[in-house]
Amino acid sequence: MKNKLTYFISSFSMFGIGFFLLFKYAGKDAWISLILGSLIGIIILYLYSKLKTYLKKRNSILFKIVFYIFNLYLITMILILLPMFVNSFYLLYTPKIIVVIPFLLLAIYLSSKEKRVLETLSTFTFVISITVIIIYFFLLLKYVNLDYLTPVMSTPRLNIITSALIFASISSIPEIVTLNFNNNDFKYELKVYLTSCLFLLGIILFTIICLGEPLIKIYSFPEYAVLKQIKILDFIENIENISTFIWYFNMFITLATLTTNIKEILPKPYHQISYSLSIILTVFLGIVICGSNYRIIITLFYTYPLVLFVFFLIFLLFLIYLKLFKNKE
Repeated sequence: MKNKLTYFISSFSMFGIGFFLLFKYAGKDAWISLILGSLIGIIILYLYSKLKTYLKKRNSILFKIVFYIFNLYLITMILILLPMFVNSFYLLYTPKIIVVIPFLLLAIYLSSKEKRVLETLSTFTFVISITVIIIYFFLLLKYVNLDYLTPVMSTPRLNIITSALIFASISSIPEIVTLNFNNNDFKYELKVYLTSCLFLLGIILFTIICLGEPLIKIYSFPEYAVLKQIKILDFIENIENISTFIWYFNMFITLATLTTNIKEILPKPYHQISYSLSIILTVFLGIVICGSNYRIIITLFYTYPLVLFVFFLIFLLFLIYLKLFKNKE
C-alpha cells in the first residue's frame, strides 16, 4: 500500500537542526533557501528512484553495509534530538535514557510487525500532523507582521545558497531509507515530498513574520517559541504543547522505519543478537557519548548536512557503478 513515510523522513531533523541552521545562515530569507533547496531535493529524489530500480535487480553487499551505517547514524541523531528538546522544555531533570527508552521500545515493537502496520500508521498520523499545523497557522494570523520579511534578499547570496544546500541535504538525502517500502513510485514520492516542503515553508514563514529576524536567531527552537504567543480568549495559554505531537510523530515514524531497516539488513544467523547490539550501540553513542557533551552535540548539528552529503556521494557512486554494470551486460 502507499504510505506517507516520505513526509515524516523529510522533516524529522528540521526540528532542532534544520530550522536552526536555516535561520542562522539565511535569517529572514530562509524561506527563499527552502524553495531553492526543495528544487535540489527533487533532483536527489529522482536519482534515488533510479538507484532503487537498479538495486532491485542486483544485490550489493557493499551497499548493504553502507546502508546499515547510514541507518545507525540517523537513529543516533534522533536519540540526541529527542531528549534535548524534552529536557529543554518539559522534563528538565529526567535522565535522557528515560526519555528515549519508551520511544525506542515502541519503534522496536513496530519493527517486529509487518511493514503494512507502519505504512498504515504513517498515513493516519500524516492526516493528524497536517491538521494540527493548519490549525496553528490560523491561530497565528493575528500575530503576523509582514514587515519582518522586508527587505527581501538582504542576506548575502552565498548564505542563501548555503542554506538551500543544507535544506536539500536534510530533507531529501535521508529518503533513501524508504528503499524497502512500497513507495518506489517517483511521482507519488515527489508529491508527498513537495507536500512536506510546502508545510515546512509555511512553518518558516509564520516563524519569521511572527517573531522577526533578531528573535529567530536567538531562540534554539524558534519554530516552537513562536507558538508561545498564542492565547485563546485571552486566558487559554500554553497550547503550544499540543504542537509537539507533530515533531514526536516525525521522529517516531522515522525511528520505526530505521529500526525496521536495521532488522532486515542484518544476516539471519544470530539475527536477534546482532540486532540488539546495533540498538544498544546507537543508545550508547546517542546518550552516553554524544548526548552528555554539549560541544559534541553542537558539532554534530553543524556537520549533519555535510555527513549526509558524504553519504549521498557514496550512494551516487553506487548508482553510477550499477548503471555501468547494466550497460556492460
